[in-house]
Amino acid sequence: MLNQDELLKSLIDNAWLLSDLDLVNVDQDSSLKELVDLVTVEKDVDHPLKHLPQEITSEHIIRIMRNPEYFPFTCKVLFNIDILPFQHLILKELWNKPFPMLIGSRGLGKSFILAVYAMLRLTFTQGCKVAIIGAAFRQSKVIFEYMEKLWSDGPILRDLCGSGKGRGGREQGPRRDIDRCEMIIGDSVAIALPLGNGEKIRGQRANYIIADEYASISEEIYQNVVRGFASVSADPASLVKHKAKIKVLKKLNLWTEENEKEEIKNMRSNQNIISGTANYSFNHFYKTWKTYKSFIESRGNKEKLQEIFDGPVPNGFDWRDFSIMRIPVDLLPLGFMDEKQISSAKATLSKSNYSIEFGATFATDSDGFFKRSLIESCTVGKPGLPVKDGDGNDILFNSDLIGDDNVCHVIAVDPASEKDNFCVIIIALYNGYRGVVHCWTTTRAAFKARLKHNIVKEENFYAFCARKIRDLMSAFPNVVRIVLDSQGGGFAIEEALQDRSKLREEEQPIWQIVDDNKEKDSDNKQGLHILQMANFADSKWTVEANHGMRKDMEDKILLFPYFDSAAVGLAYEEDKASGRLVVDEDDEIKLYDTLEDCMMEIEDMKNELASIVHSETASGRERWDVPSVKLPGSKAGRQRKDRYSALLMANMGARQIQRIDAPPEYTPRGGFANAVKYNDTEEMYTGPAWFVNALKNIDYGASVARDGVELFDPST
Repeated sequence: MLNQDELLKSLIDNAWLLSDLDLVNVDQDSSLKELVDLVTVEKDVDHPLKHLPQEITSEHIIRIMRNPEYFPFTCKVLFNIDILPFQHLILKELWNKPFPMLIGSRGLGKSFILAVYAMLRLTFTQGCKVAIIGAAFRQSKVIFEYMEKLWSDGPILRDLCGSGKGRGGREQGPRRDIDRCEMIIGDSVAIALPLGNGEKIRGQRANYIIADEYASISEEIYQNVVRGFASVSADPASLVKHKAKIKVLKKLNLWTEENEKEEIKNMRSNQNIISGTANYSFNHFYKTWKTYKSFIESRGNKEKLQEIFDGPVPNGFDWRDFSIMRIPVDLLPLGFMDEKQISSAKATLSKSNYSIEFGATFATDSDGFFKRSLIESCTVGKPGLPVKDGDGNDILFNSDLIGDDNVCHVIAVDPASEKDNFCVIIIALYNGYRGVVHCWTTTRAAFKARLKHNIVKEENFYAFCARKIRDLMSAFPNVVRIVLDSQGGGFAIEEALQDRSKLREEEQPIWQIVDDNKEKDSDNKQGLHILQMANFADSKWTVEANHGMRKDMEDKILLFPYFDSAAVGLAYEEDKASGRLVVDEDDEIKLYDTLEDCMMEIEDMKNELASIVHSETASGRERWDVPSVKLPGSKAGRQRKDRYSALLMANMGARQIQRIDAPPEYTPRGGFANAVKYNDTEEMYTGPAWFVNALKNIDYGASVARDGVELFDPST
């Protein structure tokens, strides 16, 4: 019997197991014993560890540890981690359902719990294969890295696996290759794969598929390729024999209800897990969620299911196979996330962004100045929503590290480097539209990492950035304008672009454009006069740039490149072939610029664009900014917007270039009177439209009459 002090200590140590529901009937009159009973195993609970046999066998222990009801005990023993009750419930649902869906708040730890599940499945379902996929290889590697940590922190697990060879004669534990990561536990294997366009993994087979960040995965590739992973049984030959046996027993009327119940209990299905943060309702994740939801709400009603399937219900379909776990931040236990961060996010994020990021809810659209639906409608190559040119042809272009020689380009630079990223955006000026083809960001930390590995020669950050701009000018020829923010280091970049000591062969200094209305000292200097300084403090420029960019998006003049998991996969293959996938292990910074990074940067730029809010100051001045956030220590801060700023400058520069009217072609007129031919359609004058049109409406010339015959009629 525990004394008062021991009861109190037991209560305090196990208080994290108490829920709000447990505390409903607890008051000051409650005894310590009553409270402790809430967080400890009660006498009438048949806990297996209370009734261990005198001779404990390994089979007995394994039977307990592989039971989902006791996964907290299992995780503590194998991985040396404590899991919370809500994480235990997620693991149980993942273990028992063939088609579970996990939609969680940002910070929920979805990748971590999926890694724990994968390790449990590998351990207790020997001979299985788990496939972990994401739109980009980096997404699937996040789960794998958690699995590596579970392996390294679990001495008992490593001891159980031993040093022998596992599946395929490979060493136990994790293994990394350039295009895949593997975890071998006994005869089981998990592979983290780059999805790409599905071609390289089309022949793969897996019993358990984990699709993380499902909203970013191409729906077409998932349905046509990924789902096919699990279309073959874990042990096809055995299952064929088993099904044939059941068929004969039923034919002989020897199949009983008890047999049916036992079959359902023992039947192990392959599994497709979908996980991720919620998205917008026009994303395919919402459509899949809605389908799962309709299956579950049907409760097996045949008429409802026939309506859902628009026909007969497929053989073997069971609505109980589907599960949706939607966990908003409000349902997480107190202390799991920083309350100040959450309250700040709720106060500063737009309603739609908060619903998606923390509410685990699908939003109809973003609340910002640039609607997410508008941004997605300007992204080329989307299935069912192609962007067409003036001739009705589909427009398609990609992010790239090298530009088209036959296309003009505009470069914009946001030179921030302390709080924000240094960002460069490149826009290609196509016929009838302009496309964002490149985005590059860096920081001082990335510069120092490259300097440490002798990859860059410049010892000054701004000199390094200026060299990058010149390298991009070589990669993207026909640069007709460079737009540079005059604030936050802009003039330092300008000076670096004009430093003759840093020029390479055939390079020229870059000077500001010549403005007839504002003479500058640099107007007569030799070099490229393509530099334009942008001033965000100029309200007139800011208003025109923002409203103009939204108008260009609405008119489908400003477009974003094709993006899906296939494009990311092809970019990864190109980066791998070119040797650009080199990482500084200490700082975890890529030392070379990759095409995959460029694509993901443009996606980040679209996210920044969707977060921009439009407001007015007390004086009525319009302003565009990202919501403010609360930083640790109660310091005020803001989300990054460097990519948005660079895009705004690039588009404004492109607008100004493309909207300049071409000068009229002056054709000499006149000649000898007998050689000049006149007709009703020929223009008699060349010049501004106001002048030419005015001349059409007045009489001109003089008439001379000889012998009563008028030779020239002024009205013609």
